[in-house]
Amino acid sequence: MRAVVFNGAGAGTGATNLVALMQDGAVVAQEQLAGRGASEHFAPLTRRLLRQAGWQDAPDRVVAVTGPGSFTGLRSSLSLAAGLAEGWSCPTYGVTLGAALRATLGRPDVTCVSVARRGRLFVDPPAGPVVAVQTTDLDPAGWSAVAGDGVEEYSSWPCEALTCCAPTAAGIFQASLRECPAPLRPLYVDPPEARPPTGGLRSAPQ
Repeated sequence: MRAVVFNGAGAGTGATNLVALMQDGAVVAQEQLAGRGASEHFAPLTRRLLRQAGWQDAPDRVVAVTGPGSFTGLRSSLSLAAGLAEGWSCPTYGVTLGAALRATLGRPDVTCVSVARRGRLFVDPPAGPVVAVQTTDLDPAGWSAVAGDGVEEYSSWPCEALTCCAPTAAGIFQASLRECPAPLRPLYVDPPEARPPTGGLRSAPQ
């Protein structure tokens, strides 16, 4: 089993994003990058890792984190992953950031909190929808444990706070084993900010 793994969800300053090649569950080549601006390096980095590992044939699957996370990072990484899979004629598997983090830790009870814009956190619980909340409105009562790059944004967790900031390539791959092949679509928590002009669209040119 050979897999190409992407995580472009990270929006913080830590090296939470990655491109990795895995064979039989082990990482054979990997590069980790900081969240901001990471996606622009994914394509050349993937080419370099493939050459480094000597992979000339298509992998068995392409796996990618679908979100929540950086709008640009998700769009870029998922587009690249989908394009490569199309060229290789191999299936794609998408996993949420929370599912990948829980697989990394071996802790199905962990709630994933990750950095969002405007002083908010994305909250990806073991069960239920993914939401974005202001840190001042966060209500972690009843949580068993928390992990992710947003842990340091909140100072008084009433549960076990783990130091794991992001999923590993192995964790992302393990999470994909529980999913069915599917098109890669970004998980957007916020509604689109683009709006039609107030006066309506311009008429078509004559």
